[in-house]
Amino acid sequence: MARVSAYHFFLKHAGYSYDPKAETASQGRIRCAQSLARAEFTARELGYSFEWSVDDTDSSEWSDETPAWAQWVCVMRDQNGKIESSLGGVDFGRDGDPWGNPYRRVVEAELALEIDTDTDDVLQEQNSNYNRMIGESLRRA
Repeated sequence: MARVSAYHFFLKHAGYSYDPKAETASQGRIRCAQSLARAEFTARELGYSFEWSVDDTDSSEWSDETPAWAQWVCVMRDQNGKIESSLGGVDFGRDGDPWGNPYRRVVEAELALEIDTDTDDVLQEQNSNYNRMIGESLRRA
């Protein structure tokens, strides 16, 4: 059931894009939520981790409001600790932080979309495991 709820989480909290020549906005939203849920699952299965810290820059980079507030950076590491991707300047608002904020999970899943699998076979196996988990969850529901 965890993967089905991941899909619903991203459907509710994540942004999306779509090509109006090929799909409706609703189809694009569903496709993006599925991709993020699959990426999150793949990152977890492959042992990737995410680290959050306060960024070197703050809101004064883009806002005149004072006092400035912290921006955050997320680093994605592979199972060996090698940095694979990162995103800085993440804004959780004045006095905000990633802990307990739904946007944290969205950012981590978006970084996970960048996981470079060695072969298509690895990716296909992960997708197969993901689809099997969804099927088992739906049967139990």
